[in-house]
Order: sequence, then structure tokens, then C-alpha cells
Amino acid sequence: MTQFEHIIIPVLLLLALGQAANAQSTARQPYEGALHTYTCNGISMGAGYDFYITANADGSGRLDDGLAGEFDIISAKGIVGDDGLASTPIQWNTGASAHQYYVWLEATAPDGGCSNRINIQISPQINRFDLLSENIPVDNTASCPAVASTDGFNPLASAYDAGSTTLKFIVRRINGTDNKLTAQAGDTYNWSFEPVLSVDPSLNTGISIVSIVGVNSGRLVADANSLYTVNGTDQEVTVTVAVRNVPGSLQDIKLMIKNQLENNTNLPDSNLANDTVNHRLEVMPIIEGLNGV
Repeated sequence: MTQFEHIIIPVLLLLALGQAANAQSTARQPYEGALHTYTCNGISMGAGYDFYITANADGSGRLDDGLAGEFDIISAKGIVGDDGLASTPIQWNTGASAHQYYVWLEATAPDGGCSNRINIQISPQINRFDLLSENIPVDNTASCPAVASTDGFNPLASAYDAGSTTLKFIVRRINGTDNKLTAQAGDTYNWSFEPVLSVDPSLNTGISIVSIVGVNSGRLVADANSLYTVNGTDQEVTVTVAVRNVPGSLQDIKLMIKNQLENNTNLPDSNLANDTVNHRLEVMPIIEGLNGV
């Protein structure tokens, strides 16, 4: 008993450090939807361990994750190896913010010997992880089609080309989770999204994403699922799109982001209302030709 008391209790203090309330998901104050890993170290090799959750600090009110539905303990039981570690991921589900919980670690000496246990208090929060899309600047919601040679515009009557317009949007991440595995200030978990670009009227097929770039991420490339993963040190990325000019037609361009997710915690987007940004290309007059007599 003495050995467990002196080894496990300091782990509680280590896990509790740096977990003050702030606008991000933490192990002690997880967002609903977040996955966090809870670890104890310095445990005697060969001890059996069991993670469980109770409603009360005295250990009463032990909760069944299958019945409660507000959390899932991924791997509750095990045997401590020569690294002295015991850990489990816990998924905090919708509804968890209505309660406080106590995560317990119980260690038992080999062959059914004595046991010791420790707990930390958990106060789940409503999810505030958010990805949003904006114009650059945010109030730049309409513009005239570009008429510059750099955009492919050619005014020469014999080779007239209406060209294209380049638009830039921002996709921004708010309340990312601090990456405790690195010492880098401002380092948070990576995040990902799928951009979906459309135009009304849909007859214009000349619309495409040119690039998605982050200051630290560089130029991103989509994976097999059309997801772009952003380095956690970037709070935002710039999405550049090209739209074919169509004389005589008003064009409404829409950039929508979907399948948003924070890596490691699996946090979903908490606010779908700001996932879509619109930009209008005003009508450029039709000129059918230029002749002289």
C-alpha cells in the first residue's frame, strides 16, 4: 500500500497542472465530442489497473459507460508493463456537460494483492471548437469580374476572351486544443476540412479551387477523401478559387466546408451556421463584337 500511495498520488498533481478553464478542450475540462487520454505513470510493473468513472468524489455512484451514454472508456483494464504506465482514451459525448465526473485509476498488486486508487475531477464543457469561412476582407461580399491580362482577359476583338476572376477566402479555426505533447507555444492539434465550391447559375463549369495555403502548413494537398489537413500552428488558411467570367450573367459563388474535425480529439464543428461563405460577381456587359466601316 505504501508504495502505491507514494507513486500514484503525484501523478494526479501532474495531470492537474495547467488545466485552468480556458476556451479549448482539456483533459480536465473536455468539450463534448472530444477524445482525451488519461495516463498514470510510475506504477509498479505487473500491477493490474482499472479505469472507471463515478458520480461522486467518495467513489460512490460508479457509472456504466454503456448505460450512461455520456462517455466511453476505450480501454479500461490492463497490466502495467516495464514502462510503469497505465492509460486509457475517454470519449466525452453529448450531454456530458450537464454533470461532473470523477475518473478513477485503481491499481492492484499481482496475484490479487493489495490495491490503491486515485481520482481526478472532470467537468465537461459544451463544445466550442469551430471552423468558419469568410471573405477577404470579411465584408467583401461582391465585386466586379476581373478584366486584367493576368486573369486571362483578352479584349482583342479577333481573339476576345472574358477571362476569369480570382477570389480568396479564409477558413479559420477557433478554440483549438493545446498540444501538450510539444513545448511549442501556440501549438494545437491539426485540423481538417473538405471544401465544396459551387456557383449559381450552375451552367458555368469553369470554377475550381486553385490552392489552399497556410503560413506554417504551406500548400496543402487533399487526401483520398478530399480532406485538407492543416498544421495545428495555423489558425487559418487561405483558399484561392478561380471563376470563369460569363458576360451578361450574375454569378453567386459559394464556398462551403464540411467534414470538419480536430485531429487527436476527434472534435466536430460546433457551429454549422458559419460554414458557408458567399461572394457575388456582378454582371459584366455583353459585347458581341467591334467592327468598322
